[in-house]
Amino acid sequence: MIINVLEQLKPDYAVAALDGEKPTFRVEDFTGYKAHRRPMEDALNSQIPKVMEILDAFGIKRILIDGYEADDIIGTLAVKYGSDESQNVEVVIVSNDKDLWQLVNSRVVVMIPNTTGKVEWLGSKEIEARLGFAPKLIIDYKGLRGDPSDNIPGVFGVGEKIAKDLIQKYGTVEDIYKNLEKITPKSLQDKLANCVEQAVMSKKLAKIQTDVPLQIELSECRYTEFNKLRVVEVLKRYNFKSLIRRLGFGDEENSRKKKEEVPENQLGLF
Repeated sequence: MIINVLEQLKPDYAVAALDGEKPTFRVEDFTGYKAHRRPMEDALNSQIPKVMEILDAFGIKRILIDGYEADDIIGTLAVKYGSDESQNVEVVIVSNDKDLWQLVNSRVVVMIPNTTGKVEWLGSKEIEARLGFAPKLIIDYKGLRGDPSDNIPGVFGVGEKIAKDLIQKYGTVEDIYKNLEKITPKSLQDKLANCVEQAVMSKKLAKIQTDVPLQIELSECRYTEFNKLRVVEVLKRYNFKSLIRRLGFGDEENSRKKKEEVPENQLGLF
């Protein structure tokens, strides 16, 4: 997947955002946040150091900030560089995580990768066409609907259709509550009235933070090389034979001879 992404994007800068091990502020605010998720299995946990090794081999800078999720790191970088026209940077978020759609705007797009090389691109228009509302209102949708995957409660009794209808008519959670007396039927009005704090909290939990204290400059994330020799060395260690052949290394002799630099473009956030 990394090979596919780098071949298609050819980024000027690249960052891999990682979750820290310590609990995030979301757990402190709501102890039930992601509480239903099982601990990472040992078979997967043992692969994490190998993931780091692969990222390093590709020359992709890793960023981890304890107390924040990888999404928050991506959000902070996307806002910092995607909203600053003087930087002249187009931000490409490479992820299958729909939570990140809330960050999309005129200078931030999402690239949904897969192992086949065929990717899907999502901008504001594509996301709005799918959801029925703008990307920035995704957090309001989750404030009402909740998110079972993260154990975010939302408003009890409000499902996908009602949440979508309310957002299309009134906008944000705050605007919905400002117009609470206009909402019908009365039973829906009562459900909303009984879950005011829960709706506000759920929206807060769903919102990706964009102010993570990152002590990093864009120049530190410059993607300067894709050293095939270095990557192949790691791929051999884990017996990725088909990937080694894909990079043009069929035997030891070729491995000693071949090396290549890959051109650059764009900021990729993984």
